[in-house]
Amino acid sequence: MKRVVVIGGGVTGVLSAWELVRAGHEVTLIEARALGNGASSRSAAGIRAQFGVPSTVRGLVYAERFFETWTERFPQSQPCFKQNGYLFLKSYQDDLDAVRELVRMQRETGLAEVEFLDKAEIDERWPYLDTTGVAAATWCLRDGFLLPPIIYQDAAEAARALGATVVQNDAVVGAERSGPRAAAVTLASGRRVEADVFVNATGFLANATSKLFGGRELPITVERRYLYFLAGLKADSDWGLGLEDFARLPMTITPAGAYGRPENTQLMMGWLQFPKPAEATLDNQDEVEPGFGVGMGDYGAAVRKEVTQVLPAAQDMGRLTAVTTGFYDTTPDHNPLFGYDGRVENLVHAVGMSGHGLMHSPFSALIVAELVARGADIASFELPDGIGPVDLAIYGLDRAFDRHEGLVI
Repeated sequence: MKRVVVIGGGVTGVLSAWELVRAGHEVTLIEARALGNGASSRSAAGIRAQFGVPSTVRGLVYAERFFETWTERFPQSQPCFKQNGYLFLKSYQDDLDAVRELVRMQRETGLAEVEFLDKAEIDERWPYLDTTGVAAATWCLRDGFLLPPIIYQDAAEAARALGATVVQNDAVVGAERSGPRAAAVTLASGRRVEADVFVNATGFLANATSKLFGGRELPITVERRYLYFLAGLKADSDWGLGLEDFARLPMTITPAGAYGRPENTQLMMGWLQFPKPAEATLDNQDEVEPGFGVGMGDYGAAVRKEVTQVLPAAQDMGRLTAVTTGFYDTTPDHNPLFGYDGRVENLVHAVGMSGHGLMHSPFSALIVAELVARGADIASFELPDGIGPVDLAIYGLDRAFDRHEGLVI
């Protein structure tokens, strides 16, 4: 049994705390604000196992099974996973042989449900999509979207019931060292918490947290991302999308990378853009930069136009009603960072999720629990339920960043 402090009350930190207390450790979870106050509550909340790195495919197969059986693991909770699927549309300019090879790898790695579809199959399954210029797609019905508040609130309550201490609205402001190891953290309230292992799960604040301990500079760039919302359908669309179809609409990604999905009665949309690195704090998470609002000349209009290219029924969904924003903690290869700091022997980093923290969180929590149990970095470990081994070197802090995750939206 070890005394473990987990810093960061988003989904990664909360599920890590739950896994650690289940393993018999004495756990204190510390969140500077309320649980989920960072990216977890501002996420597009998608989950998919369609990735380009085999270890991530396996990890997300595990994560999807985890969320499919959520109420078995957390009987006091409610379902948190809506499996509408992910549909990645591909154009004639895409390398379709490479796309087929990607699907083959995913299937061999354990994602049995993923399919390569030609244009005729897309038209048959989703007749309300405009497939002009679309050559093919990849599709997985097990993918979908999550309900983040259920996850971080109910998992934290379960961890507390098992004996974890959950501290909210009390930031870590200092760390004490004893030689090459951290000995304790000090909170804004003046409280002091000693531990044997400290876990940095603070997302876009990861480098600030590492600096408090005297740890390394992590290769993370903080970037702002936006989500836009249309009012949604009030009746069946003239473009062939009915109200029932809308409720079942998959996360649909255009060949250019824009996406849309139902969010209650609204259509949520986003599109990867490349802003300047952000100066991120807990207080400026919701600031919308000039040009990224919902006005006629703003980025939201461009996102809507791109989504409408493949989902013409978006024209019947009213006006842009809202824009929300938050931060990604992005690594050079878009793979996360897991491992011991090196400068601080007992500081574990679980950060750099590159926009995939929510979907990754059950897998991340397993990795954290394994690192704490071993007391050192590990090259690989076996996922449960026969899913298979995962290579953790690809997530290591000292990796070469030469194996890029290409499926980033």
